[in-house]
Amino acid sequence: MNKCVLQLWEESSRNGIILQDGCSIHVSESERDSYLKGVYDSRTPKIPSSYERIVGTTVEAFVSDNLYSKLLDSKNLRLTEIEKNNLISLEEIIFKPNT
Repeated sequence: MNKCVLQLWEESSRNGIILQDGCSIHVSESERDSYLKGVYDSRTPKIPSSYERIVGTTVEAFVSDNLYSKLLDSKNLRLTEIEKNNLISLEEIIFKPNT
């Protein structure tokens, strides 16, 4: 298993509905920061009817060798809620236990 940084996301809509929207996985905090800058800098000043936003702070996680290989190729991976849940169920993503 390989250490990485995981950021949770949610989708917020104008009608007040908030849905879990997967996660992004990053090789480091600095790569996560660069990724977020790219996401937020690409937005227009007008608030859309729905948009993605981060939830809380990052989580230290460990990913399988296969997933880590893909992560190294792109530095960041964006997973849907279903993909995230499936990879957690398959133990391809494991969270660091609270100590």
